[in-house]
Amino acid sequence: MKDSQEISAWIKNRKSTFVNGLKEGGKIDDSVIEKLLGNATWAPSHGLVQAWQFKVFADEGVKRFFNVQQQIYKEITPADKFFDFKYHAYSEKWKRVSHIVAIIAKRDPHKRFPEQEDIVSVACAVENIYLSLEAFNIAGYLSTGDICYSEQMHNFLALEKEDTTIGFFILGEPDEAFQRPRRTRIAAEDKTEWIRK
Repeated sequence: MKDSQEISAWIKNRKSTFVNGLKEGGKIDDSVIEKLLGNATWAPSHGLVQAWQFKVFADEGVKRFFNVQQQIYKEITPADKFFDFKYHAYSEKWKRVSHIVAIIAKRDPHKRFPEQEDIVSVACAVENIYLSLEAFNIAGYLSTGDICYSEQMHNFLALEKEDTTIGFFILGEPDEAFQRPRRTRIAAEDKTEWIRK
């Protein structure tokens, strides 16, 4: 069936493009970001809790965000795991990044469902963003890690105690000269158990 082939191709073409694969000085119109986040909100959500919340860094906000990441990296990284090149890289990333979307799972104040359901729902919203990138001819990836989950970042984003930072979607224009490595996946049958009785 044509439709099933198209959706399979769309899913298989989903990709992460890291900062080095973004075009220096590239800018995305804010209206495109709004459409991208509009698509994100059509993720499944138990009880229509719609736990996702977005904080968008644009213009000088992008530079400020990377400065904060740099400071947090220095604060939380043990000396034996601290790398000067990584620390200094934060000062350069903003040149290739148009927008950063902080993606948060906002805890349902009524706690109608387990917290993990909020997180799963917001993860689905992230996938909607990924699947929309190609249609808008933009690129990016979800950045996570120790800085993302730190108390310092939680405070910087002014989150409530029970909110969870899922990640930061780094967005920009794709650099057409970037050579992308080949992508692979373990076959589904190697990860599947069929239970018939």
